[in-house]
Amino acid sequence: MTATSGKHDEAFRRAADLVNDGKRHEALDIFTQLLSSDLDTFAKSMACLNMAIIHDQLGQVAQALHSYDRGIAIERTLGRYSLAIRKAFYCVEKDQHGDALATLGALVESGVSDMDKANVCLSAATVCEKLGRTDEALEWFDRGIKYERRHNRFLVAEHKAAYLAGKDRKRESLAIYDRLVDERSMTEEDKDRIRQNIHVLRN
Repeated sequence: MTATSGKHDEAFRRAADLVNDGKRHEALDIFTQLLSSDLDTFAKSMACLNMAIIHDQLGQVAQALHSYDRGIAIERTLGRYSLAIRKAFYCVEKDQHGDALATLGALVESGVSDMDKANVCLSAATVCEKLGRTDEALEWFDRGIKYERRHNRFLVAEHKAAYLAGKDRKRESLAIYDRLVDERSMTEEDKDRIRQNIHVLRN
């Protein structure tokens, strides 16, 4: 459970205790009441997050998504994107492909950091891969690479290379691996891993 600070701390703690005791519906009642109280905006977004977590524990995916959306609307007034990111990854986890792509696409156009955008693009590529939409997956990989390259990171690039190798597009995969192995910011461990991938593809 996610807590907050302030005069409503005791209510959050009581709800957490109820969840630990398996009384999730009672905990939901507490968070619902908190949303109608004078709880501050950030804490209300945390109440929504807790409700989403509880609904998921109860196997109520639709209700969890509704709680995420309610929290996203609240946190947007603060210029925050924490719940939006969590909802996106939750949708990917639950194979809610349409909601996942919509949420991920909105995040890329938002004010999240470049590295968050890179991870979002990677998740979107994964969703498109599951749907068999190869061209869209590659477009998402390329968008993610653009964001991570600004910070000398290469996770998305490695995933793209592996994806291409899995599609038997060895030449394109090797071109990425050959570039990565020469990157000065790569650790020796990273380089060894990439060299092993290159060796497998060439033999």
